[in-house]
Order: sequence, then structure tokens, then C-alpha cells
Amino acid sequence: MIELVHGQEPIELRNFNQQNPNASPDDFDSLTFAPVKERVKNALHRDQDGLCAYCEQLLTAKQGQVDHIKPKAAQQPTQPSFPDLAFKYTNFAHSCINNGTCGQKKKSGVLPIEPAPNCNDSWVLLKDGKIEPKANLTRKEKHRVIQTRDMLGLNKDATLLRDREKWFAQVVNIARTTPQELDDFLKDIPYRYILKTVF
Repeated sequence: MIELVHGQEPIELRNFNQQNPNASPDDFDSLTFAPVKERVKNALHRDQDGLCAYCEQLLTAKQGQVDHIKPKAAQQPTQPSFPDLAFKYTNFAHSCINNGTCGQKKKSGVLPIEPAPNCNDSWVLLKDGKIEPKANLTRKEKHRVIQTRDMLGLNKDATLLRDREKWFAQVVNIARTTPQELDDFLKDIPYRYILKTVF
């Protein structure tokens, strides 16, 4: 998961919020908001260095979707929702579109661990591409890791696992043979945040 730090809110979003103070979560998918959403997606793409906020696969600015980190609406009456965050830039993430992972898998769930600084402190990437809780965690902390990982489907997609396994092997090889090049190598590759948990 990327350690997301949001940059400046796009001016188009600020203007929309000022001009539509009573906008409802349903307006997020309206034709009126569509061009603003594209500007938001472009800004998130820059903030996230071209990675999906959850699985860390590479995305172009045109790919994926704008996902609400905290859900703007609940699918079930008993689920929590945050309609007041429906148009808040810091509640947005650029996510891939894959029915088995990330925002599509999460739907309107509330993540125990969100993409933010230090979000990767509790889990580790293994050589087979799987993400597991760190061994020194309490039972409650492990549960949070497993729940987050499974809500996002991060260990379920075979292609994702194979790709992470491949990058894991490359990173370990560089760390063994030319460790001075490791930091530069990690700057521009997919999965760079989760790969840093290996060391």
C-alpha cells in the first residue's frame, strides 16, 4: 500500500465544493462532476507517483478510478458511511479497476489500515509475493493487517502475486550484489513501498 500524502487540492474541486455546498454522494457520479473527477484523478496520479494506492501496480493517469478511502455511502444500513467526505480531496485515492482487488474489492468497507505514512509498518512481503503480518505484532494488530489485506484482496490475485514475487527476487538480488544501487532502483518501480518491508 502506498504511503499516501495528498498534495494540493485541485482548484476545480475547490470551486465545485464552493459552488455546490449541498452536493450529495450521488453527485459524485454525475455528469456535472465528471470533468472535476478527471482533474482529481490526474492530481492523485501525481501524488501517488503513478501507483495504485492499494496494490501498488503501475497506473497511467487515464487508467483506474477515484476511490473513496472512507466510503461516501454504505451498501447496508448497518455499515458506516462518511457522506461529509464525499468531495474531500484527502479522502480520495487513485485505484486500479480489478474486481478481485483494491477499491472494487473493498466496495464500501472501512479499512483498518489506510494508505498513509507508516501504513506498511505492520506487514511484510514474502518471497512468494504474499503479504503477511509481522511476527512481533499482538493478536489484535495481526487481525487489523489480515482484515485490511483481505478486504483489498492483496493475496488473492494470482497475477499480482506472481508479479510481486518477480520484483521481490530482483530487489533481493540487487541488495546482495550491488546494495549501493538499491535506493535508486526502488524509486521508480511498482510495489516499491511493500518491497521496502523486506529489509
